[in-house]
Amino acid sequence: MTTITTKRFDQEMKAQLSELKSGYHARELSEKDLSELPEEIYAIEAEDTMVGYAVIWEYASGKSLIHKAEQDYFTPDEKHLEKDFYIDIKNKTNIIFIEALDVLKEFERQGYAAYFIDWLKEQHPKQKMYVYSLGRSKNFWYKQGFEVVGNTLWMSYN
Repeated sequence: MTTITTKRFDQEMKAQLSELKSGYHARELSEKDLSELPEEIYAIEAEDTMVGYAVIWEYASGKSLIHKAEQDYFTPDEKHLEKDFYIDIKNKTNIIFIEALDVLKEFERQGYAAYFIDWLKEQHPKQKMYVYSLGRSKNFWYKQGFEVVGNTLWMSYN
């Protein structure tokens, strides 16, 4: 049975992530300062084994996500390329940002990521969701009902 559980992002979780060999974001997350991530991350578990994890931010206003995007995803020189993102998110409130969603390689293509997204949609049925999508994951996000935000790498749902 698949379950989603919240785990405190603390030194123990950082150590667990640093030991993972197949999580795309695991090393990057394990090296971040505790202040750079939410207090909790989500573990995707099957039969008491962690098969994946997700980092989700909840923002009251679009301005907070714009600040994070400018800090982590594009440089001041690239801001003009992201105008559709700014237009889309400028006046939004109550936003979910999916910073990371990883399924460990040995558990890929078994529906765990889709299960997590379905669960997230149930938990936040009316909230707009955003993800910064890498090219190879775009097809997954399309299948989950996300749409490209203009001419950017951002995708949104709801």
